[in-house]
Amino acid sequence: MKMKKILKPILWAAVIVFVSCGKEFLAVKQNKNQVVPNKIADFQGILDNWRELNVSSSHELSIIGADEYYISDNHWDGLRDLYQKNGYIWADDVYAGQDVDDWNAAYHRILLANLALEGLARISPLPDQRTAWEQAKGSALFFRAWNHYQLAQLFCKPYDSRTAGADLGIPLRLEADVSVKMGRSTLENTYHHIIQDLGAAADLLVVTPLNKLQPAKPAAYALLARVYLMMGDYSNARQSADRCLALENELLDFNQLDLSLNYLFPTVDYGESNPEILFFCFMDNITITNSSRYRADTLLLKLYKSGDLRRQAYFRDVSDRKVFKGSYRGGVAFFTGLATDEVYLTRAECAVREGDLETAYKDLNFLLSKRFDSDTFRPIAGLNRDELLEFVIKERRKELVLRGIRWEDLRRLNKEVAFQTTLIREVNGQRYELTPESARWVWPIPDNEISTGNIEQNRR
Repeated sequence: MKMKKILKPILWAAVIVFVSCGKEFLAVKQNKNQVVPNKIADFQGILDNWRELNVSSSHELSIIGADEYYISDNHWDGLRDLYQKNGYIWADDVYAGQDVDDWNAAYHRILLANLALEGLARISPLPDQRTAWEQAKGSALFFRAWNHYQLAQLFCKPYDSRTAGADLGIPLRLEADVSVKMGRSTLENTYHHIIQDLGAAADLLVVTPLNKLQPAKPAAYALLARVYLMMGDYSNARQSADRCLALENELLDFNQLDLSLNYLFPTVDYGESNPEILFFCFMDNITITNSSRYRADTLLLKLYKSGDLRRQAYFRDVSDRKVFKGSYRGGVAFFTGLATDEVYLTRAECAVREGDLETAYKDLNFLLSKRFDSDTFRPIAGLNRDELLEFVIKERRKELVLRGIRWEDLRRLNKEVAFQTTLIREVNGQRYELTPESARWVWPIPDNEISTGNIEQNRR
């Protein structure tokens, strides 16, 4: 793995012992050969374990349920993963008793973040250790917020300031003791803690990390911008986007890429060669959307006009269908991290909503100049506020393909009549619809959590 610096591994067996034994293990070291993390480097090592923290991001259900693809009847019939098969049609019983990777993986990462936070809290850093201590703590806060946020997009209603105080949130895990029974917080409290963690992380993190698997200050601001956008808090979303882009603002010029490649971006450098990437993570290559089944949504493809290089950059022909090839992860796995192109689009949308069309035009034309054929590109102009808002919403759909963001956008935009969308699947002659007002925009809590925990199920 080529990166600026090879990550220092921690003795993972020690972490497993440390977590499984809970608080009691801290008081008594049971065996002189046991290694207990107790130094700043130990806890940074937990957070640098990218196979645990950056892989298998909790976006599977959001990809499965959104409208960026479809599959053939025979491929749907042949699916063995029931939660993928049922999720594709937004069924009543999605999981059929199966474990839910999105839930389990997110809470595992939250556990590791809490373990690091509690360990770091017991350390009083010397002056020359302060930067390392702050980076480790900021990273842990970022990972906890990132995963709480992903869970909220799947298992909670879209944020609405009028009802968030009563709407159900997620179980907020703010300590490493897994024996504590935890019910669901309110949605208001869920978002409060996400924002609180990210604000603290942004204050602590360095501007430039050792590699893009580590969070840094621009990534914290980028995620804050996304969180505020989902909340409809456009002022704070724009302010966070401003802070991010003041630190990192580069965009790739697609005119300089070899668009004929089967996969546009390299798989070997974990985002280091891509100046847009602020934080690198990716989702597992799940069966339903792998390249042998995936068919690009035809309405999405029609959005790409003449001269738009993204159609060729993102899709390639395989027999009679278009397959996605534009993941910033490279290869078949989907990049689900944070990048500057999203931040520019967030700031543009917020600017439009606040009546600042000049800033919106500037950001959009800068992005589009890097995405359209330079010989034919003409800056957009002459649109009124409503037209420009519709334009930027379409650009989000065209630009942020298969990053797990489309599901989030659909949910928040369904609160606005002008942007409401009904999703439709047709399988074996049967039509399935997900209407804007449907309760099925919220995925059910996993079956085992309902049976063993003090957790209220979402309505279907």
